[in-house]
Amino acid sequence: MNKLKTFFSLLSMSITFLSHGQETNGIQPTVYPSKIFAVINRADWCSICKANGERFGKNIIPYASKGLVIITNDLTDDSTIEKSKAELKRSSLYMQIYETRRKGVGRMMQVCGFIHGKNRSIATGIVTFIDAKTRKVLSEKSLAIANIEMNQIIGNLLNK
Repeated sequence: MNKLKTFFSLLSMSITFLSHGQETNGIQPTVYPSKIFAVINRADWCSICKANGERFGKNIIPYASKGLVIITNDLTDDSTIEKSKAELKRSSLYMQIYETRRKGVGRMMQVCGFIHGKNRSIATGIVTFIDAKTRKVLSEKSLAIANIEMNQIIGNLLNK
């Protein structure tokens, strides 16, 4: 459990460093504009996150240099939820995650018995892709899907 939490913390830190670049006196690194936000709903108690988090993280990190901004929405407990909500509000993504009715994934999670009722913002083990300019939800997928499928989805979203 601590291993997964450490992994996602390092993932967030590396994305932050990649997205801000370095200040140098010489040649400046190429900075890619943000095209897509990937908000990952995860929790320490989530079996999907435990089984697929590390593989998913290794697969998605290379896209950070191509315009994908990765934000972790940690739903482990009340304190991590509040911290994640604050980060989502700073990024102007709160409404897309907490107030948008989920299509497909939420229903699937209900049928599988993972969540009950209409509060789908607590669904873990999913990634929501949001357009950086319009803040429109583009896609929502499980962390458990195959790397090839995730690569196709991200590639298509970044090339729009």
